[in-house]
Amino acid sequence: MPTLTLKNLPAALHRRLKARAALHGRSLNGEVIECLEVAVGAERVDVEGLLERAREARRGLAGRLSDAELGRLKAAGRP
Repeated sequence: MPTLTLKNLPAALHRRLKARAALHGRSLNGEVIECLEVAVGAERVDVEGLLERAREARRGLAGRLSDAELGRLKAAGRP
């Protein structure tokens, strides 16, 4: 696995990264990797796999949902 060395990292940035890592329960290295992944962009989505999982979930539904039931499900867990 490749490694990356950061040089001349500002002390304030280092402190903020350490604080974020603690907040998210990650190591400093893990937090930096997460920040880089977010900044560079997410991995490509497996569209066919996602569609297959959606189709499988739909097969598990019996009948059709009413508007009221669909609204209830959408609102579930929302403040």
